[in-house]
Amino acid sequence: MENSNILVNNWPKISIIVPYYNSEKTILRALNSIIRQTYKNIEIILIDDGCSDYSSQLVNDFIKNNKEYKITNIRQDNYGAAKARNVGIKKAQGEYIAFLDSDDSWETGKLEKQLNVFDSYKYIDIVSTEYSLHIGTDIKLKSTCSGIFEERDFYQSLFKNVFITPSVMVRKGVIEKHGILFDEDKECGEDTLFMLRVIRNCRGGELHLPLLSIYKLEYGESGLSQNLKKAEQSELNNFDILYKENFKSEKKISFPLLLIIKVFSYVKYFKRILIVKI
Repeated sequence: MENSNILVNNWPKISIIVPYYNSEKTILRALNSIIRQTYKNIEIILIDDGCSDYSSQLVNDFIKNNKEYKITNIRQDNYGAAKARNVGIKKAQGEYIAFLDSDDSWETGKLEKQLNVFDSYKYIDIVSTEYSLHIGTDIKLKSTCSGIFEERDFYQSLFKNVFITPSVMVRKGVIEKHGILFDEDKECGEDTLFMLRVIRNCRGGELHLPLLSIYKLEYGESGLSQNLKKAEQSELNNFDILYKENFKSEKKISFPLLLIIKVFSYVKYFKRILIVKI
């Protein structure tokens, strides 16, 4: 089932994909952060992942109250965020795609600042930003706030992935050219695998500004990230998948490198266990 609100004679430059599932407490915060953006040539693609709470009604009311925006609301059964994002990617009409999770929000200038990076660096195909962490009244900046754009390549990203899904803007053409979608068979870690596949096939980097707001700890608090062991197994599996896909790219993962990144991953895993226990 699909509910569309389409602006006439306005081809969007940016398609914003927002999957949501039982997000009645947070979805309006996320959506309001989109319409507060300084850059307005956008479309919003919402995917209702089989909600059973009041999220769907809140979204429908939001669409009725914001008719000046091009908004599409698609409902699917509860297949998960990976399939929802893939539906959004296939529906997207924009030159760029940006992802937002229903429990996060953006600073007002996020899209404009990322477009400025694309305009300044024509060879760049994916841009992420840093973020701020909001826990209760406490706000922690995960940013240098320098405003500098720093390139990050595939090999750096194997050790530290800065392409956090709700911070990313990516050229749709790269996704289409290489047939990259989110892996719907993975229970977690599919977003990291998607980003690593993208940066393996293009050039990208991180804008050092906290333009994304996250409202739960990165791991150990809730959702799939709570199961640290499962998350670690998923990350190791991602490395194995990328190793097997060596034939698809000039950026190879040698067997010694595979061992090194797995050892490094284990070290991070045990560090997180200690942090959570403390």
